Formats: sequence, structure tokens, C-alpha cells
Amino acid sequence: MALLAGRSRRFRLERLDAVVDRVLELRPDHVLITGDLTTTSLPSEFTEAYRRLGRLFERPERVTIVPGNHDRYTLRAARKGWFEDTFGEFMPRRGFPWLRTLDDHTVILGLDPTRAHLTASGRLPRQHIRMAQVFLNIYRPHRLIVACHYPLAAPAGHKAELRRKALVNAKEVASWLSTVGPHLYCCGHVHAAWAFRPEEVPGQLCLNAGAPLLRDRTGRCPPGFLQIDLIEDVVDVTHHAWTGSEWSVFPLVLAARHFEAARRAPLSTPSEV
Repeated sequence: MALLAGRSRRFRLERLDAVVDRVLELRPDHVLITGDLTTTSLPSEFTEAYRRLGRLFERPERVTIVPGNHDRYTLRAARKGWFEDTFGEFMPRRGFPWLRTLDDHTVILGLDPTRAHLTASGRLPRQHIRMAQVFLNIYRPHRLIVACHYPLAAPAGHKAELRRKALVNAKEVASWLSTVGPHLYCCGHVHAAWAFRPEEVPGQLCLNAGAPLLRDRTGRCPPGFLQIDLIEDVVDVTHHAWTGSEWSVFPLVLAARHFEAARRAPLSTPSEV
């Protein structure tokens, strides 16, 4: 109960409907949620999260969700597959990794390095890295979006927070992703919005939406979400932030030709694996 009370003091759950309203106003082509839909992975939390976000889920083919560490918080939740039972319709299959095709040139690669045992740190199994590389060798997407709850690196002001709860094999994952070419890396875990290019992963544009319901008492991490616009090779990223009384819009990336050097051929097969 102390944990739940502590989390409730950090997040404004009463604002969830307003966040959903704002997202729907933008009429997104696709919604990507990068985890932590629950606090302690209780069945009741999964049920409530699905109910409260239900207006986003009317077209499941336009929604993708990957788990966060709080969605795997206990061994029981992980073994029972409560996350998959609730949100499996928003993934191409239950097992990770997987590819989900958005159009002839764009895919989402879903990764899951979360672990139970009440730990905030994660590990991406080496087998998952090998499988993901096989998928990318076969389908060779022009625009690759990697969805993974854990960042591999953080901007200067947030390195200390990430260090306390990082991927234990972040260097190995970064080394692999450095070989896949230009990609967007959509993550969460650290409660701050950012868009930056980590030196550890050449070709990566790391995008963190932060926490949309965070009580930001410092003024440094306004809660919100990211709007990502992709037109050909160009990427625009905007942070929609709640500043206490209204929504404000902050451009993070403008007209970056991020995918210019990527492979140009359409996907060999527009399927989901």
C-alpha cells in the first residue's frame, strides 16, 4: 500500500481522460505506447488501464504497445502473461521480438528487456538480439522504429536517473543497433521528454515521451507525449506538454532528414512476424 500511495502522489491519474482527448484531437495514424500502464502489475490495474484508454483502442491495427518494467513487476504477472492477455491485440504476436508493418517502408521492431523480481533494471536476451537481426536482414525496412521501454542512453541531465535502473547489457544492445542503420528509438522508463542522438548508437534518434501524468514539481519535466511526423526521409518531433493550466507545444526535432541514408527498397513482404 505504501508503494501504491507513493506512486499516486507522483502521478495525476485524474488527468488521463484529458490526455486521451488531446491525442484523439491530433487524429494520429498510429499510437505507440512504450509501457508502464500499471504500477505493480495487478490484474485489476490491467483491467482499469484498458478501460481508461479504451477510446484509443477502437482500431487495434493503429495501436502498438510494448511492456514496461512495472507491467512485469512480479513473477506471477510475468508467468501468467497478464500483459499479453490484456494488450496482446496490439502486438503481432505474444512472444518477443517481433516486427509490425505500418506501411510499405515503415516497421516497428518490438523489444522486451523487462524482468520480474521487483527490479527496475532490465536485460535484453542475446537470443532476442539474434532473432531481431534475422528479421531486419529479411525485411530491410527503409524506416525502422524500435519500441523498447528502456533507453540505452540519456541526455546529460538524466544520466544519473537512468544509471540506477538501466539495461544491464545496454552496451551490447547499443553495439548491435549501431549496425542496423538510421532508426527511431521510442522508449520511456525515465520520466522526461527528450529527443537526442546518443554517441553510443550512431544512426539512432532516441525519443522519450516522458510520463504523461507526472506531477512535475520541479518544472523540468512537464508531463505529456510526443507527436512524431514522418514524411519520406524527414522526421519532425513535437512534445505536447501540460504546463499546469494548458497544453503547450514544444518542437524537439524539425525537418531532420534522418532516414536519408537508409535503404530505399520497399519491404519484401508487408507482413508481421
